[in-house]
Amino acid sequence: MDLHFSQLTPPEPRFDRASEAVLGYLRQSVPMGCWVVSRYVNGRQVYLSVDDVAYGIPAGASVAWSDSLCQHMVVGNGPRVAIDVMATPVYAELAAASDSEIGAYIGVPLVTSDGELFGTICGFSPTRQEPSLEEQEPLLELLARLLSNVLEADQERTANARMLEQSELRAATDPLTGLLNRGGWEQLLEQEGKRYERFGDSCSLICIDLDDLKLINDAKGHPAGDEYLRRAAKTLAENIRDSDVVARVGGDEFGVLAPNATAADAEILTERLCAALSEAGVQASFGYAQYVMTEGLDSAWEHADAAMYEHKRSRRCA
Repeated sequence: MDLHFSQLTPPEPRFDRASEAVLGYLRQSVPMGCWVVSRYVNGRQVYLSVDDVAYGIPAGASVAWSDSLCQHMVVGNGPRVAIDVMATPVYAELAAASDSEIGAYIGVPLVTSDGELFGTICGFSPTRQEPSLEEQEPLLELLARLLSNVLEADQERTANARMLEQSELRAATDPLTGLLNRGGWEQLLEQEGKRYERFGDSCSLICIDLDDLKLINDAKGHPAGDEYLRRAAKTLAENIRDSDVVARVGGDEFGVLAPNATAADAEILTERLCAALSEAGVQASFGYAQYVMTEGLDSAWEHADAAMYEHKRSRRCA
């Protein structure tokens, strides 16, 4: 099977498509049972693209980086090619503890032009391999360099697209608060969800529901309720991170998209927003959830919403 450079560089560079082309070529040329393009993010190895005939590993699955053979390969503690994993001490212990049979391993880092580790290209075989596997290391290194070039071109294109979309989303604003409205929020989740799936980026979503808006509307009238909403919106906008996006997604409900935020980051941000709202005289219930690649952003939002309602229920029962 010939590898054409056009497979690696589509007219509009797409890292996911180039990854699939590389893995398809490797499956034909260097049969290993499973080939993976992975991302190292937040202490985990996320399998972005998978070509698997042996293990049943789905794209989007992940393992702790500390449990991966790749982490030893990347820092130079283990070889890039292990034709017999169980005879390679640095890999043998991890392989023995794995639920899957790993007989052989080959991998190289995916590194950006500024030297940052993005992830790896790696292959696993249930059985040990012949010494000729070691001859494939230069090929894998070449493919990794080409794929890294596609990655950076795609990331640059994505950054430019985000800037254009931000201009478009400014029209999708809530007239009362000036925040992104429900339609803009849904558009944002759809666009970013596709990108997170392509690059394996992490993020968290926070759902915020104001507790007393109906009481204020009933007791003081809707102008007072509108002022309450504006105060809440201003407080949220002033206390999120520069990279975050806040939207008014319902009558008294707000959402925050927090890129590159782990669950721990989301908890810290939630506590900060809660304290800021309380200081501004606004009582609210919160819920947050981390994005999981195999489930998607919509699912993360549902989990955040459910957590918010559980928080509201527990506070009412307290």
